Amino acid sequence: MKKIVMDNDLQYNVLIVEDDNEYRKLVRQTLENYISHIDEAADGAIAINLINQQPYDLVLLDMELPRVSGLEVLAHLKTHNNSVPVIVLTASRDLKVAIDAMKQGAYDYLTKPFVTDELLLTMVRALEFKSLRNTVTILERSKKQRGGKNEVIGDSSVWLKVLKQAKQFAVSDFLVYIEGESGSGKEILAHYIHENSGRRNKSFVSIDCGTIPENLIESELFGHEKGAYTGADSAKEGMVELANGGTLFLDEIGHIDLRFQQKLLTFVETKTFRRVGDNKSRTVDVRIIAATNKKLSEEAREGKFRSDLWYRLNVMKLAVPPLRERRPDILLLSEYFLKKFSNERLMKSLSEDAIAALEVYRWPGNIRELSYTIQRGIAISEGNLITAKDLGIEISQKSTRVFNSSSEFDLVSLRDAEHLHIKKVLSATNWNISKAAKILQIGRNTLHVKLKEVGLESPTKSS
Repeated sequence: MKKIVMDNDLQYNVLIVEDDNEYRKLVRQTLENYISHIDEAADGAIAINLINQQPYDLVLLDMELPRVSGLEVLAHLKTHNNSVPVIVLTASRDLKVAIDAMKQGAYDYLTKPFVTDELLLTMVRALEFKSLRNTVTILERSKKQRGGKNEVIGDSSVWLKVLKQAKQFAVSDFLVYIEGESGSGKEILAHYIHENSGRRNKSFVSIDCGTIPENLIESELFGHEKGAYTGADSAKEGMVELANGGTLFLDEIGHIDLRFQQKLLTFVETKTFRRVGDNKSRTVDVRIIAATNKKLSEEAREGKFRSDLWYRLNVMKLAVPPLRERRPDILLLSEYFLKKFSNERLMKSLSEDAIAALEVYRWPGNIRELSYTIQRGIAISEGNLITAKDLGIEISQKSTRVFNSSSEFDLVSLRDAEHLHIKKVLSATNWNISKAAKILQIGRNTLHVKLKEVGLESPTKSS
């Protein structure tokens, strides 16, 4: 059994509620190699106090507890934090109590005694389900806060071309395939398609196929029936059912195991599937968007990806350009991240050497790396000015001359080059229109016209 870590940056807090000291100790010893933080409660009252003090990612809950019963603890937890999955621990003679707990919102139950693998597998599923449910909730909430609009930043010609194509694809219900490097904005583009489609008011369910173990991918996507395999003590709907009516985003589809690709192809073509352990076919109404950082054409030629699935994907294709090919957007994105991560009372800005460093760096990690770099600059810089040193980007004196040093930048259009230069001067002058116009040797009105043409405005709304 692999360590229960869905993401290397995540740590889990688990609460064990069990009045039998020896049994509680045994469960704790089982989990210590997999879980970063474990709390214990010997009765229901202690459990409720702990739940009130800190959030938990998972609760293992015995039903027969002194002072406060397990069902009362469950009811309190569902009121306090409904997103926390609860796995009920019960003796076989108390199955009716376990079933009542499931009706009140428990994720699953295990009968004592249970084997280690059964416990760990149930926990893996519960934690992954919690992650999915939180993702859906966050996406729906953020969509309402944005008024249904996604954070799509950039006005470079290459990026605007991709957005135009994406908007054209959005009006249909056909599968869209997005290819691009890690961190280049594939999921942002998937959201953009969803929010410009007729499904914008339905769920957007995202699944990173590269992070789910091969033996669990079918169950996570299609769900399973009770008894389908060891540890499947109750039926569970899959992500395709959670996305019914909306959009299913299959991120990193290139990492799906070859053995499962035939079933995935059938689902892509028919929207029909079977839960693991079920002979009954089910059909859902979903719009599929798939993405990967791999070159699937090469993978298919080398036999690492099914050719028939690749041909099905490669119909409505979008290629997301890496950030190094979107040079005019670097400063726009940087300003966006500055506003997003800065303290409102101390809005920070970029120094001239920081701007130069951002422009000439190749950004192998793309937009994700730029975001982390700006966050670093905000955290490390003293005062309200961020320098190249604060960003952690070192450039030579020669490389600061962007137009002479970057052969990639030399190949951008004249329009993009002009926009980049205007934004660079505005950033360097802290958006002082008079000063910028003087440096550019154009009139203030002319500069205002150029800004209006590309949709640029001062971060402070002042000139």
